[in-house]
Amino acid sequence: MRAFLFGAVIAILSFGWAHAQDMPKGDAKRGEAAFMKMGCYSCHGAWGQGTGRDGPRINPPMAYPAFVQQLRTPRYEMPPYVASQVSDQSVADIHAYLGSLPKGPDPKTIKALQ
Repeated sequence: MRAFLFGAVIAILSFGWAHAQDMPKGDAKRGEAAFMKMGCYSCHGAWGQGTGRDGPRINPPMAYPAFVQQLRTPRYEMPPYVASQVSDQSVADIHAYLGSLPKGPDPKTIKALQ
C-alpha cells in the first residue's frame, strides 16, 4: 500500500512538473500592456478586480490551464480569443500581470460590509 501511495504521489508531482514545463514564462510588464491593448480592462477592471456587471474578478488569476481554457473557449458571455488574436505568449504575459497584482482585502475584514 505504501508503495502504491508513493508511486501515486510521484506520478502526480511529475505530471505537474511536466505540465509546468509546457507553460510559457510570462512577463508582467508585457502582460499589462496586452491586457490594456486587448481591452480586457473594460470588463474586468484595470487590476482584474471585476466590474460587477460586465466581467468577474480575475485577480488573483485562476490556474494557468484553466485561464487559457476560459480565454479560448469561454463560458457565459465572454467572446473567445483564439491564438490568432492573442498569442500563447501574450496569454502567459497577461496571466503573469494578474498574478503580480496585490490581492484585495478579504471582504470579511471590511467593516462597511458587515
